[in-house]
Amino acid sequence: MKVTKSIVSIILSLSILASMAAFFTVGSSAAENTLGDVNSDAAINSFDALIIVRYCTDTETLSQAELKAADVDGNGKINSTDALYILHFSVGKINHFPAGKIEDSGRIEIFEGSGFWYDPATGKVTNKDGSGLLGFSYDARENVFYASSNAWQRTFGYTYIYDIAAPVIICWFDTTRIFFEYDDKEWMVQLWKGQYGWVLIGAEIGLYYRDFGDNTLIDENGVNYFKCADDDLLIKMSMTLYRNNQTLFSRGQQYSWWLTGFVPGALTNWGVTPDAVEELSLDATLTFTDAEMMEAFIEGLENVDRVEHNATFSSRPYKFEKGVNYQVNLAKNSVTFLWK
Repeated sequence: MKVTKSIVSIILSLSILASMAAFFTVGSSAAENTLGDVNSDAAINSFDALIIVRYCTDTETLSQAELKAADVDGNGKINSTDALYILHFSVGKINHFPAGKIEDSGRIEIFEGSGFWYDPATGKVTNKDGSGLLGFSYDARENVFYASSNAWQRTFGYTYIYDIAAPVIICWFDTTRIFFEYDDKEWMVQLWKGQYGWVLIGAEIGLYYRDFGDNTLIDENGVNYFKCADDDLLIKMSMTLYRNNQTLFSRGQQYSWWLTGFVPGALTNWGVTPDAVEELSLDATLTFTDAEMMEAFIEGLENVDRVEHNATFSSRPYKFEKGVNYQVNLAKNSVTFLWK
């Protein structure tokens, strides 16, 4: 019952956001990043602070627009003080930055006191801490709904039961799981694409892990539970979803544990059959912490042997082959793959 309620809330929240979409339009030219919103996801939270910390430790590079957004104290330097200001802002300890107020950034509050903001620079609608509306936000530039960075779903982790229960509320999709071991943890990257409710087509990439020997994450039936990746375990992800070779949407590279996108539309017979979902193809790039993590992921990717379709409880053979449907960038520790 808890699983079904969770999935229902996802569809409900996306429906509410869809009703708001018509009110927002954006120009064709991009504007500067909003102060404090380093990663341009329309939220100001720990994700932005994390990027600053990584920049200060030389594990992250920032564009000029990102550097300007990161300098929240306005002293011309990016350091831990800026990260601390952002953390204080995200939990309500302060309501503005020394370099300026959020109201001065060009954002528009949707209904006074609502706590939700529309950012003309990015076309995104969300609240300042990135929890979104029931876990989801809206990108008017791409006309795509997406899971917010601090979505409530993050507290529940993942189990296979979610996929089994999804058809009950018209979530019919293909999925495959990539397992690998790294840094004394069991990892799983899961991919989904298909029909979400009667009116949305979408895709998801989830990053999960289990500590070795952690039997508290196995239920009485032997079903494995995975934790959603913590802030210090996030990797960069980006993706583009196509339908019959026509682009539906793109999500730019960002640190994430759950990169998603949902756009209005319907597959043939709402994706009940596997061949209908095969109209969709997902092009994604994952950038890993180091070469060791990347190599472990590649080994897991090449061990994938099937794709499951949850509506028919069926599967079909599928393989990822280097040079055919995935490529490796050794300089960036990244893997780009095409999942059809």
